[in-house]
Amino acid sequence: MLKLAGVGSFDSLNQYATKGQPPDYLFTIYDRLMTRSQDEPYTLYPQIAVDVEYPEDFSWVAFNINPAACFHDGHPVTAEDIVFTAKTLKQNGPPFFKRMFQYLSGVEATSSHRVQFDMHESNRTIKSIALLAHLPVLPKHFWQDKNFDQSTMTPPLGSGPMKIARVIPGKSITYQRVEDYWGSNLPVNKGLFNFDTIQIDYYRDNHAALEAFAAGAYDLRIEGDARNWHQKYNFPAIQKGDIVKEKLKLKHPHGMNALVFNTRKSLFQNRKVRIALNLLFNFEWINKSLLYSEYQRTNSFYVNSPMASLSPPSTGELKLLQQYKELLPPEILHEVFEQPESDHNGQNRHNKIRALQLLNEAGWQLKHGEIRHTVTNQPMVFELLVSPASSERLFASYRKALAEVGIHMNIKVLDHSLFRKRAQRFDFDMIDWHFWHSSFPGIEQQHSWSSQAANEQGSNNLAGVKDPVIDNLLTLFNHVNHYQESIDICKAMDRILLWNNYMIPKWHKDKIFIAYRKNLKHPDIQNLNWLNINLWWQGTNTVSVAGKP
Repeated sequence: MLKLAGVGSFDSLNQYATKGQPPDYLFTIYDRLMTRSQDEPYTLYPQIAVDVEYPEDFSWVAFNINPAACFHDGHPVTAEDIVFTAKTLKQNGPPFFKRMFQYLSGVEATSSHRVQFDMHESNRTIKSIALLAHLPVLPKHFWQDKNFDQSTMTPPLGSGPMKIARVIPGKSITYQRVEDYWGSNLPVNKGLFNFDTIQIDYYRDNHAALEAFAAGAYDLRIEGDARNWHQKYNFPAIQKGDIVKEKLKLKHPHGMNALVFNTRKSLFQNRKVRIALNLLFNFEWINKSLLYSEYQRTNSFYVNSPMASLSPPSTGELKLLQQYKELLPPEILHEVFEQPESDHNGQNRHNKIRALQLLNEAGWQLKHGEIRHTVTNQPMVFELLVSPASSERLFASYRKALAEVGIHMNIKVLDHSLFRKRAQRFDFDMIDWHFWHSSFPGIEQQHSWSSQAANEQGSNNLAGVKDPVIDNLLTLFNHVNHYQESIDICKAMDRILLWNNYMIPKWHKDKIFIAYRKNLKHPDIQNLNWLNINLWWQGTNTVSVAGKP
């Protein structure tokens, strides 16, 4: 058995519904048409599908289903299940799936084991086909008489290597390896899923979870707090060598970890206000004093990838941007965006002076120790949402820096479930958030940056970005068929997002902190694209085969 920990709670076992908070690891109960490789970010291999067909113009794609594929109740996976999945997620799924499926002109089961998707002429790309290939397959006979878009605690029927064995609502979930799993001998599953059971117990917050780990309550922990890593990993199990501490280097794009302005709020609709608030954020002091200098300031939405705009615009980027120059911040066409740098001592004097100048230009003045609007005389007050509670200490210095110039920022700590609900409803002034993206960005970027997504609760456009230039650039993904073609688009978008200061970028690091019991083993491989616990095994020095530990 592998014991893990979750933070917060869960209230639904349907991870594809628009309501409810699902538990961790639920993805292991479903197989997909094709699955990703950890060390090949642009490659997919057959899982439920045995092969894929598509023409040169990508006008359609067909998947031929493995006749051996079946759900946990023995019911075979058929093309009708895939048609049902596509139609269900398009109608009742979260915004990401609804947006993905709007580019389909049709889906049809051409035989019991062949399904064909017809691609709308506006979006015939290899990335669109890849998104369909990564589609989970839902059992029609299980879901057809149920309300799919509601939260439920009824264990769903899957086809993957694990199934739900036991649930204590909100507190614990246990997955059991499927003994007669149909895909145990597939090449993509070799060496994976080596634990008979995986139990995830949920804790109130990260502090409680760390205390439980030190007491031996679970087996493996990824530590996201640098202070914890340097100060609290000295408990007896580590001193005796029963717990291994390790830093693993990953090469995936880190995305953007940031304090996000909700530009739906009038306070944050002025770019100069957003720039001023970024100037008052003292990363250098936070990194040195609170993060043990383990981090780098994030300077791109596509950091650690070729799509980061870390050099002057290329000819290709200029071709995309110059036609919109009247709508863009003038610096974009000739300067490289750089985050403001402070003096490391916590005073940040130069940046404070510049911030007050910008606030004055935006209609805010310092009066009797408070920043007040020149017309309404209202003080500048806003709330920052954070989760978990341990995050609050990281922003206490920022709150103090704002207070020193007369700005009131309240920090609101929420449990994970309520935090996610507030984010989904766009019910915040500013929020601490992490934007992930794939190694091959495409039409899924609309979920985070399109004007359409800004109006859809549950989307990832938390900042409320409504930019016609961004919208036009996003449509270009509809015609990208090779990775290189996406680079100029992403770099151009990166520059617009950065120069418009929709958020205050925080930090990232190239390694993850991980601690685990010494009987756990993992392949001697670093620089994978993400951490996959399914590669690990227990009590042996050789990698096992899925289904045969």
